[in-house]
Amino acid sequence: MKKPVYVCLVCILLSSFNLLAAQSSGAVFDFSNAQQFMNDGNGRPLFVHNEFEIQGTPFYYDDYCVANLKVRRGKTYTGIKVKLNLQENLVIYDAGDGKEMAASSPIDRIEFIYCSDPAKNKVVVSGYPAVDKQDESSFYVLLDSGKVSLLKYIMVNYRDTKNYGSANTTRVFDQKELYYTYVPGKGMARLLKDNAAVLLLLNNKKTALEKFMAANDIKCRREDDLVKVFAYYNSLN
Repeated sequence: MKKPVYVCLVCILLSSFNLLAAQSSGAVFDFSNAQQFMNDGNGRPLFVHNEFEIQGTPFYYDDYCVANLKVRRGKTYTGIKVKLNLQENLVIYDAGDGKEMAASSPIDRIEFIYCSDPAKNKVVVSGYPAVDKQDESSFYVLLDSGKVSLLKYIMVNYRDTKNYGSANTTRVFDQKELYYTYVPGKGMARLLKDNAAVLLLLNNKKTALEKFMAANDIKCRREDDLVKVFAYYNSLN
């Protein structure tokens, strides 16, 4: 007669432990925040009509992440479960009770504070001037900011394929990472991941950067090293 009580007690303890672990990792969300976001006129129902089998992904991350959203020229909403469709520049959020909503207001900033893959816990921004095929609605991963902002654009392309004799069409998504810089008053510029290209761009601090790159064995083809160079440059007077 006591076994069910014991099992229930264990379940309660495990649930409490998981909640505390999630909160300590930053996974704090409140569906009332999503409701407030929608009530403020920022959300609309999402209707998905998918007639394709999918390979790859158009999303920044396939799973929902807890994030803070800043509406352009508006409020910041904290702790909302979000997915970002990079191909459509569409912010999707979980409004609770299984409802998926799409942001109808332009979003300037998404701070991903808890994704199951910690590498995705980044700040993603939009509102930058048009460049190449991107416009103000395009999202970039903000890698560093200051006198010069270092941005990563994840370009999403797709192709549709259909096997002979098959009634199903497969949509294959491919992602490619491109790097840009933004300087207030000068705008956007494409950046090659190359030591010489970076030194040419940041030539007003060339001597200091050359010493820094040599001392730290910097290879700008590696994103981590590229970020180190821009962080160092932005720290210089």
